[in-house]
Parts: sequence; structure tokens; C-alpha cells
Amino acid sequence: MIYFLIDMGIKEIAFKHALINAIEFNGKCSFQAVLSKVLGENQEFKKDMKTTVSLVKEIVEKVNKMSLSEQKKEFEKLGIKIEKKDEKKDLPELPEAQNGKVITAFPPEPSKYPHLGHAKAALINYMYAKKYNGKFFLRFEDTNPTLAKKEYYQAIINGLKWLGIEWDKIDYISDHIEEYYKYTEKLIKDGKAYVCLCQQDQIKKNRANGIECEHRSASTKENLNLWKDMFNFNQGEATVRLKIDMNHVNTTMRDPSIIRIIDKEHVRTGKKYKLWPTYDFGTAVMDGLQQVTHRVRSKEFEMRTELQHYIQDLLGFKRTFITEIARFNLEGVPSSGRIIREMIAKNELLGWDDPRLTTLMALKRRGFLPEAIKEFLISTGISKAESTLTWDVLESFNRKHLDKIANRYFAVFDPVKIQLNVEKTVEEPLHPEFPERGKRILKVSKEVYISRSDYEKFFGKTVRLIGLFNVKLSDRPEYAGNTIEQNMPKIHWVPGENVKISIVMNDGSTREMIAENGIESVKENEFVQFMRVGFARLDDKKRMLFYFTHN
Repeated sequence: MIYFLIDMGIKEIAFKHALINAIEFNGKCSFQAVLSKVLGENQEFKKDMKTTVSLVKEIVEKVNKMSLSEQKKEFEKLGIKIEKKDEKKDLPELPEAQNGKVITAFPPEPSKYPHLGHAKAALINYMYAKKYNGKFFLRFEDTNPTLAKKEYYQAIINGLKWLGIEWDKIDYISDHIEEYYKYTEKLIKDGKAYVCLCQQDQIKKNRANGIECEHRSASTKENLNLWKDMFNFNQGEATVRLKIDMNHVNTTMRDPSIIRIIDKEHVRTGKKYKLWPTYDFGTAVMDGLQQVTHRVRSKEFEMRTELQHYIQDLLGFKRTFITEIARFNLEGVPSSGRIIREMIAKNELLGWDDPRLTTLMALKRRGFLPEAIKEFLISTGISKAESTLTWDVLESFNRKHLDKIANRYFAVFDPVKIQLNVEKTVEEPLHPEFPERGKRILKVSKEVYISRSDYEKFFGKTVRLIGLFNVKLSDRPEYAGNTIEQNMPKIHWVPGENVKISIVMNDGSTREMIAENGIESVKENEFVQFMRVGFARLDDKKRMLFYFTHN
């Protein structure tokens, strides 16, 4: 009896959220989104995930079989009101935040193209600045000349602008290197830092075992002399390390390096510098210099907060309030810059805009809209709870927006010619919900094309050619009247006179299609919905090359 009540509880909660999600996204609800809501309402359901997943899936399938009007009627019976969320109100309050005095920042390393994870961090920090009528800074942490590239700086700028994120100031650590040298010298003079001549492997081993470096006990004078000599050292011969505690429980605090030698030409400063601040030193000092009051970032940096606050204390800066949130993961998608660079080099990806990636460049080219991405990112919440989402959740947000703007057209893969002794002209709306957009004229001159998959699936049966008439599919297809039966399969088609197009699919492959002639009126960067296929974006008008978005 207890299990029965639990099952009923899951079904009732799932039904409510499935209806809400379906109504919001034009009649189709997402299983992943509904499951997330169900688990959010009652953590007990996690104890038997197999049963929970099965029951939620059952309800989602049931709701998706309903028409939109039926879904709305069922929802009205529940007597629930949905209030639109205010993004500003949805954000949790920041500690000690004062209106007009909050300064937030997004500090990317220009070592790759920005992806959804970057977008979420930038968006949240930007939104917090707006919430408190403060300022938002974009800061490039370009302290590794080996990785920094001009194209990455520009890609980050373009990506954030595309999302509608604006900054009050743009800054670069590479413009502040002389200040880092002054702070480094101060720390050495104060006995808080020393120059270490150990090899990196030895430093790593000593830190792991809590062993102090032999150079740690050198005098201030010796360290200052070594510091001046470091400008003539070769890469790997010396680093500047903070003198903290080699047995600290947080291994990050075990005499970390703050300056290292990278003898490579920098894209912005050339060969002017070869002593570069490490990540912790770089970000802690810049937060201090820019007077950043609050920052939200991925919890992968959680262990580093103590060190960065320690550095700010040493140099007399006010501590930045750091809020860590869960890393953003999309199932099966690589986000590591190193891995993506390797895959591109091996021709395993088309580039940074490969449709299998979640870089902003890839999402934009594929046909995701910035407003949909922002809504999706906000929906993932601000918490430390790790979660792996699937493409269908992101697609559900995008579908809601594309459905309104994408005109409808017919196009088929792997076409099969259907010879008919019938000539007819039909009119189909460009968009069924917006008749003012006009109609498409399709002329049938004794032959049409349908997809091979439909031909093989419905061979021997009578199907309805959408907007046209009935056809019995056989070795010699024949006209089968105009009466529409309730369970009759309805398939799309293309006239004998058509246009050849290409479409880049989500797996990176390019497939050929034929489409109705009206597709030639579509402009570059416009969106269409190929009926019974999915949404697509026209990427290259001259080549009639589309990118498949999703169904």
C-alpha cells in the first residue's frame, strides 16, 4: 500500500509538471525536465530511481499524445496558476551586497572558444551586477602565452555580445605585468615569498609529502638577488613561491608558485615579458585591483578560494566574496580545450563550430537562439549539486522560440519518385499560426518525391500526401482518392520540380536533400522547419547549405 501511494504521488507530480512543460513548449514536454522537477519536489523518489524513471516516462508519453488544447484543459482542472519568473528575483542574495556598490567579473583564459559553461558563469555574474545596479567587468586572464591566441579573445567577445551580455570595462592581465612584479618583490621583502630553484617534478613531490624546499630558508637578500636574476633564467629553472605551510590540510596552500617562467612570445605583449603570474596570483591580484566585490564561478576552483583570499590579505586587498556553483555538463560533449584542440588536429571535429560541441560558435551556427540559451542556463540553477543534462532539455527551450519564427517547407532525404497521372496545384501556409505570412504554391505535374524511409515503411498501404491527396504505395503507385481516414499515415513530399540542398547533421556529416522550390526565397541565416524532419538554419545561400538544428 505504501508503494502504491508513492507511485500515485510520482504520477500526480509528474502529470502536473509534464502539463506545465508541454504548454510552455507548444505541446511537447521534455522527459529530462519533468524528471528533474519531480525529484526536486520529493527527494524520497531518488531511493528507487528505476521505478521513478519508469513512471515519469509513462506520464510524459501520455501527455505528449494529447493535443495542446487537451493539455490546457487538463491543466485548468488542476487549478494551478503559473507566475512568470523575474530573473533578478530568482537570483539568491549575495552576502554583504550593497546596491550600487557591487562589482562582478568574468575572467576567461583566451585559450579556446567559449562554451555553455563559460556562458553560464558570465551570465550569472552579469545578472548579479544588474540586480544590484553595480558594474560588470570582462577580464582576460592571459598569463600563458603558449595558449593565448587572438582568435580566442575575439571569440569570447563575440560570443558574450551575441548573448546580450554587456560589460562596463574590459581588461587584460597582460597589461598589468609590471604591477605583478612590484607585488612579487614586496612579498619577497616581507619574507612571505622565496625563489625556488627546484625542478617541477621535485616541487610536486615535496608538496605531496609535505617536505620543505632547501631554498625556503634563504635570506631575504639572497631571494631578492635571485628574483632579479630570474629575468635571465631559462624556462623551468626557477619559480617564485609563497611561504605558507608545507603540511597544510589544503594542499593548494603548500607553498604554491605565484610566478613562473614561460619564454614564449605573447600575442599582445610580444617578447617583452617572460615571467608570468600563475592562475591564483593572477586572479587574486586582479580582483583586488579592480575592487571586485563578488564573483560566481565553477566549484572546480573551490579549493583555491582559501589561497586567493590569503594572497589578498597579504597585499592589503579586500577579500572578494566567492560563490561556487556546480560545473555545467552536457552528456557526451567534450568541453576541455586541450581535448577539442586534439580532436580538431586529428580531423575528428569540423572545427570549434562542429555541431557536436556546445561552444557558442557551434550553437549559433547550428541554429540555437541566444534567448533560448539564456533561459536554459538560468533554469539550471545556482547550486553545488552536479548534474548531467541532455540535449533535449536545451532543445526544448530553443524549440519554443524557433517554432514561432521558422516557416514550414517540404524536403526529403533519399528521394523516391512516385509517378502519378494527376496534375494539381496546392497552397500550403508558410506558418499555420501566422496566415499573414502568406502561402507556398506547390505544383504537381504527374510526379512527386517522398523519402525512401516512408516508401519502405508504408509500402502496400494507402498514405495521405499532406495537403494533396491519398496514394497507395506499390510498385506502381496510384491515386487513392481524397478521403482522409483517422489512422491514415500522413507524409510529406516534394514536387517533381525541386531544389537540391545540403544539410550538415548533428553528427557532423553532410547529407543531400531535395526541397520544394519555395526554399529559394529563404535568406541566409534564416530558420526553417522542414516538416517531419526538423528545424534548420540556412548557412550558405550560394551553396544552399543548411545546418540541422533539432526536431
